[in-house]
Amino acid sequence: MKVKIAILVVLVYCGSLLVNLPAAAVVSWMPASTVKINNVSGSLWNGQAKQIIINPKVTLHNVQWNVQLKALLNLAIGADVSFYNGPNKMSGKGFVQYGLTGASASNVMVDLTSAELLTLIPTKLPVKIEGDFSAVIQQIKQGDPYCEQLQGTVVWHNAFVYSQMGNVNLASPSVDLGCDNGNITAFVTQESEQLNTNLDINLGEDGIYQLNGEIQGTDKLPPSIAQSLTWIGPKNDSGATTVSFKGVL
Repeated sequence: MKVKIAILVVLVYCGSLLVNLPAAAVVSWMPASTVKINNVSGSLWNGQAKQIIINPKVTLHNVQWNVQLKALLNLAIGADVSFYNGPNKMSGKGFVQYGLTGASASNVMVDLTSAELLTLIPTKLPVKIEGDFSAVIQQIKQGDPYCEQLQGTVVWHNAFVYSQMGNVNLASPSVDLGCDNGNITAFVTQESEQLNTNLDINLGEDGIYQLNGEIQGTDKLPPSIAQSLTWIGPKNDSGATTVSFKGVL
């Protein structure tokens, strides 16, 4: 009996040490990498970092996490995570989890400006864009080749595109995300006084994509841009330009 009590005391003590393990200590033990975590406080299970530099283009501020012990019952590590880069800047929150079956997330919300999005694009666009982006991912689970589950929506609020050929008000296009046999699907809908768009996109293994849909301009669309639609594809009976592309990213 004394041995059992001693073992129980040791387990409780070790568990207490683990739960209250300072996050800063864990960060100091981590091997050197391109990701830099600065000004860490709190514990491994409930803490925060003033700054996490993922790469030269992506820096998260005021990052907080709260590990959910119930995920351990499924042999996984899960946590509520949030970050806030400041007023009118990128922010996000959600539940992320990693286990034997891979990574997953739920109830994810991310907001960022068009200027912040442009810094993430590897090539410079020949146009100027304005507006804010918001993404709501109800559920996403890693699979083969890309997903096992995916349900979410991305909205481009107050979208404007400026170019030498003319300016286009896109209103607020939306993208409904899904998963089909491991492939990522995206259905784009957009409607404004100048342009109406419906696109169905499928991204498969090895970056092979297929895009189908139609784009229809109105009489308020700049003539040069309306003319450029003829380069994309033929017109159907309703006068909309038919879009059909296949390729590899």
